[in-house]
Amino acid sequence: MIKLQHYLVWLITPLFLLQALNQEVPGAHRPNKLDPIECDSVLLPALKHTTGVKQRVAQYGNLIRGRHCTVLSANPAEDLSELIKQLPDDRVILLSSHTFSPTTPSVPTTPSVTGKTRIHYYIRNEIVLKNGQFILGAADDGFEIVISLWERFRDKNMVRVGTTDNFHFGKTHENRLSHLTFLPTGPLDQHPVNTILFAECYNRRLIIEDNVFHLPDWSAVDLDCKKSLDASDSDSQQGPGLLFTKNIVIGKIISTIDNRITIPREGIFINLPAIKNQSKRVALTGNTILGVIADAGQFELGPGTSMDVFRNTVNITNAGPTVRDTTGLRITQRSGFVLKGHSESDAERPLYNLAGNQIRVTGMALAVSPPLELALACNHLQGSSPWRQLYKEFTLKAADPFPLGSKCKNFVSSTLVMPTPTTGSYTISQIENSWTAISDCRIKALSGLTNFEGQFFFGREDCLKTTTLSPGNSSRPAADIDPDSSTATTSVTTGLGVITTLTLLLNL
Repeated sequence: MIKLQHYLVWLITPLFLLQALNQEVPGAHRPNKLDPIECDSVLLPALKHTTGVKQRVAQYGNLIRGRHCTVLSANPAEDLSELIKQLPDDRVILLSSHTFSPTTPSVPTTPSVTGKTRIHYYIRNEIVLKNGQFILGAADDGFEIVISLWERFRDKNMVRVGTTDNFHFGKTHENRLSHLTFLPTGPLDQHPVNTILFAECYNRRLIIEDNVFHLPDWSAVDLDCKKSLDASDSDSQQGPGLLFTKNIVIGKIISTIDNRITIPREGIFINLPAIKNQSKRVALTGNTILGVIADAGQFELGPGTSMDVFRNTVNITNAGPTVRDTTGLRITQRSGFVLKGHSESDAERPLYNLAGNQIRVTGMALAVSPPLELALACNHLQGSSPWRQLYKEFTLKAADPFPLGSKCKNFVSSTLVMPTPTTGSYTISQIENSWTAISDCRIKALSGLTNFEGQFFFGREDCLKTTTLSPGNSSRPAADIDPDSSTATTSVTTGLGVITTLTLLLNL
């Protein structure tokens, strides 16, 4: 009898342990791949998850501790959007580099930016992010996770967040998309999507970090919320939050099966004209925007709202027709960044903080549509013209750039050796901007500004004579030339000194 008891204990104990670890046991419930597991348990040695999954869980440990995870493997026969649709709010979704099949359907031959082996997850419909959901690529070393379109994909966006009619203030848990490559090109180079991520009105933070976006016809991210909201009324009722950081955005000439040749409209589009008095909710930091794109970014803010644009690298060719040009939906400015204000004459201006950006384009570096305020610190502008000012009857106001000094550390070094005045803890030489003309040496750092007040700071002006590429030429763009290289035919350090003072011009 004692021996029988010992035998039963020896037999039953491993079964309980296996069940506790969510492993399949003969005769027991077969786990569904969508069944939740404790995120913390992913790191247990007994669970045979891939190295990439374990590394990602360890990386986000503080953010996902105590939450439920779902770990998926790539299967070309499955629809990722449908799997995510079945998962609840607050689920952490890890896309591993494990595959069920050694072969996958044919995909466009867009080269991998990273040089890694691509693991494709396919979507038949757009992914709708629920409150608090994370989607994290969790590839092993040497692989990257790619979200691609199914052959019959017909939606206009790959991912959607928020709604048109309501902010849904009760849903406040942040969403995150990280470590993913988005490939919006359909079969035979068709582009059925307008935007990779389309966001409307919501009351939570959306964090998009460490991704690669191959641009479709319009943009990588389109945040478009037109519903009115005064964010100063309540701390719990805020407008959309977006942190777009450490991403790579790539545009190319689009030639489709119907002989349509276009270029992407913009890298990032943010349209929040009716969100008032909101700060520290929208930011673009540390991104790289490359290739052939009409505008690297276009932003419109409501009264009293601010936005941070810090340490981004823009290196684009602007030439070529776009879809929205041909349909008349928007008129392109052909710029690095387009900054727009509002038309309410008695309301506070929106504020754009630009610091530490490298903006190299073949068109205009900055297009501004006042009334707005602009704080400009330690940016390098390079293009055919530094500015284009629309609606000249409104005044562009230069805001104090010194609070942005911490974003400028070692970014721009002045070529002038002389004592400089200080404001706060930063000198003027530490926050000054620079300008390089690429085609006409008569174009100076203030060219294109017509109605403005206050001071901007420029410590250097250069001239780089180059040949602008035609839209059909996808080789190295003129904006990619290093102004310090031997290809620079003219280089002039001007006598602006350390500061350029902008005179108050009114009623022009």
